[in-house]
Amino acid sequence: MDDVSIKTAGVTSAKSQLPLSVLIVDDDKTNRLILSTLIKKLGYTVISAVNGEEAVEMYANDHPDIILMDVMMPVMNGYDAAVEIKRICGEIFVPIIFLTAITDENALAKCIEYGGDDFITKPYNSTIIKAKIDAMVRVRELYNHIADSKSELQEHHSRLQLEHEIAETIFTNITNPENLEIENIKYLLKPMSITSGDILLCSRTPSGGMHVMLGDFTGHGLSAAIGAIPVSDTFYSLSSKGYSIGDIAYNINKRLKETLPSGFFCAACLIEADEAFRTVAVWNGGNPDIIITTNNGPPIKISSSHLPLGVLNSDNLDRSVEFFELATNDKIYMVSDGVVEAQNTHGNMYTQERLDSVLLESQNKCNPFSTIKNSINKFCENSEQFDDITLIEITAKPLDTVNTAYTENNDQALAAVNWGLSIKLGAGALQQTNPCPLITQSIMEIQGLSEHRERIYTILSELYSNSLEHGILGLDSSIKENPQGFTEYYNARELALSNLKNASIDISVKHHPLPSNSGGNIIIIIEDTGTGFDISNNTSSLEENRNAHGRGISLVKSLCTSLLYTNEGTRVEAHYQW
Repeated sequence: MDDVSIKTAGVTSAKSQLPLSVLIVDDDKTNRLILSTLIKKLGYTVISAVNGEEAVEMYANDHPDIILMDVMMPVMNGYDAAVEIKRICGEIFVPIIFLTAITDENALAKCIEYGGDDFITKPYNSTIIKAKIDAMVRVRELYNHIADSKSELQEHHSRLQLEHEIAETIFTNITNPENLEIENIKYLLKPMSITSGDILLCSRTPSGGMHVMLGDFTGHGLSAAIGAIPVSDTFYSLSSKGYSIGDIAYNINKRLKETLPSGFFCAACLIEADEAFRTVAVWNGGNPDIIITTNNGPPIKISSSHLPLGVLNSDNLDRSVEFFELATNDKIYMVSDGVVEAQNTHGNMYTQERLDSVLLESQNKCNPFSTIKNSINKFCENSEQFDDITLIEITAKPLDTVNTAYTENNDQALAAVNWGLSIKLGAGALQQTNPCPLITQSIMEIQGLSEHRERIYTILSELYSNSLEHGILGLDSSIKENPQGFTEYYNARELALSNLKNASIDISVKHHPLPSNSGGNIIIIIEDTGTGFDISNNTSSLEENRNAHGRGISLVKSLCTSLLYTNEGTRVEAHYQW
């Protein structure tokens, strides 16, 4: 053995700040003594074992940091002991340096094969021993640092996974996906990550119609899904109160501007269908084309005519919508840009043109939705997904034939008391405000008549529409009998409304308890400054009227205990008892 001066290295554990411990395993007492002396001078603590079995037991009890292991020993040799110690270590790195007099390459390779990390050949050289132990210390520290980083990363990943799962639960609860589980709707949702930046919402309205919204937020994943909270809350709240999709778009835009950071916006398209799906109103802000396929004509494309929600200040948002007439089994398709921008393995995009072509080809097939979905899936097969993918198909069918999920609270009606409210709308208010949702909600708040919301809203909205559209604007409902009649009617309505001057409507609602506190009587009075509403052609019953117009008065009569027009049709009084 060389006579070499060895200085104390002073190597300590970063965790315990105590000298590292070395286990020397050798059946030769002299070898153990020599090695112990050398290693103690290096600044390590030393423990020893005389064979492999004792080494395994000492490792299990004392957990040394480094092991010097002789190969040939009685009871259990070094190979078997190394295998057992490595098994006990698991993912903890404990360097094992084999001590051997063998210089044969195959024998040395066997040391590594059985779990050794290095070897020292006899006779011992103090310089080599120091160098190899120091090297193992560095490897051990590096390994522990990597293990700590891995553990920290796994902990972070687990925490992030939990947060995503919580976000997904919240996202699911607030978006009410069960509302989409109806016969009229088929949809495909393929989020890029656990939570989706795309949002699909559906709600029944108090008048019996339907609202549907497809939103696509900036970005992907959790940050994008956060926007679903204010959007869903606003959409469901205002839909249940009877607000139009133009008003809903306005209020969602306001919420996003108030609550979300700059540069965060939501491309959105909203659909509003009446209870019979005869007409549909469309608001498209930043989403790909909405397409309506018909039974006897080419598809209708509705391109975006508005900016996404959250971009403009609310005062600058255009609430105007486009109206379209539908026939039974016509289909409406909406997609997020994740569909038209989806890429295949060659980097080619799916494109709007490809979607249009597939829609045209599938128009007369028995299940066009499956054809379109399969086309998207086949195109994207084996390719990486870069955005959330959403497709929805809405079939025009009367809503009263399906079990549409329209949720109401189950508040009990409050004790009947006397109360009243009134509102006066001038020309400016008539142009930009629909008072029916506000009045209906006020009745709900005052009297708690949630079970009667739909009927009360229907009475209010029908009488108000007649007063505005026929009494003041002078529109002729018979236009609706012509091809594209509904579109012509609503275009004429918007034009007449934009030119309206010096007109007003007064609405008053009174409530009186019925005798013996058995309920109440709601009296709705609407009076306008127009030419009056002629009800002489609206005397048929609801069942007898099969026209595309003129059913509103019959419907109101069926809901009210009395309905009376006076003052040449400029004043109407309706009584509704509960």
